Amino acid sequence: MKGGSFSQWKAAAGLLFCVMVFASAERPVFTNHFLVELHKGGEEEARQVAGEHGFGVRKLPFTEGLYHFYHNGLAKAKRRHSLHHRQQLERDPRVKMALQQEGFNRKKRGYRDLNEIDINMNDPLFTKQWYLINTGQADGTPGLDLNVAEAWELGYTGKGVTIGIMDDGIDYLHPDLASNYNAEASYDFSSNDPYPYPRYTDDWFNSHGTRCAGEVSAAANNNICGVGVAYNSKVAGIRMLDQPFMTDIIEASSISHMPQLIDIYSASWGPTDNGKTVDGPRELTLQAMADGVNKVKSFLLP
Repeated sequence: MKGGSFSQWKAAAGLLFCVMVFASAERPVFTNHFLVELHKGGEEEARQVAGEHGFGVRKLPFTEGLYHFYHNGLAKAKRRHSLHHRQQLERDPRVKMALQQEGFNRKKRGYRDLNEIDINMNDPLFTKQWYLINTGQADGTPGLDLNVAEAWELGYTGKGVTIGIMDDGIDYLHPDLASNYNAEASYDFSSNDPYPYPRYTDDWFNSHGTRCAGEVSAAANNNICGVGVAYNSKVAGIRMLDQPFMTDIIEASSISHMPQLIDIYSASWGPTDNGKTVDGPRELTLQAMADGVNKVKSFLLP
């Protein structure tokens, strides 16, 4: 809601989601992230308030006067409000509102256990990428692919475009991604630092973002792995999935990160698909999306 107050757009978005979202019967989960609004003052005032109460702080780029406070001394997810920390903030005369963020789930799209996939991970050759150029590999139908060969011949290879991979991080040291990695446009919202490197596990669960990045921006003609659909594009890592629960602040911050540098945001994840849950973006994420659309519109106007 451009020009509206926090309470106005929150109320409007809340009315919309009364129709869209079914209330969960489970008890809510609370995180170590807080949405904070000050009575007055800017970023310097916010940093001072956060420091005095043991919080880190980030300004939310898509709105004025709202800040993301995070406390590394708190559990990332628990069933009860952190009353002590919230009350500390609420009692501060400089703080107008402090809202502890509830946690909710986001699931990676297309992920399957590696044991269910019959693939040799040590030899992902270009000729195996049937979705790029299908010559009938694995008894497939020749020509049933993404038709990228024709696009490449016309010169459309992603050059000059940066794609932001919103996921569990990307392995920007991988030799097939390193040359196309855009460090300036990258950020880790799970650890609050500029290095969105994945937290690898024994089952490679946190390789999802790296695989998404490879599908898009893996370099061509370097004798390594396969080829990305847009192999001359730049790729930015936005690490935001590797935590117990998603929050509205993290989702909104991720989708609005560096719009002056990122041309396309890739999000291969979403709410839990269990036949019972009807879910979607929360209030801050809706505002971030609207803000992004308005900025793009302003760029296009003469």
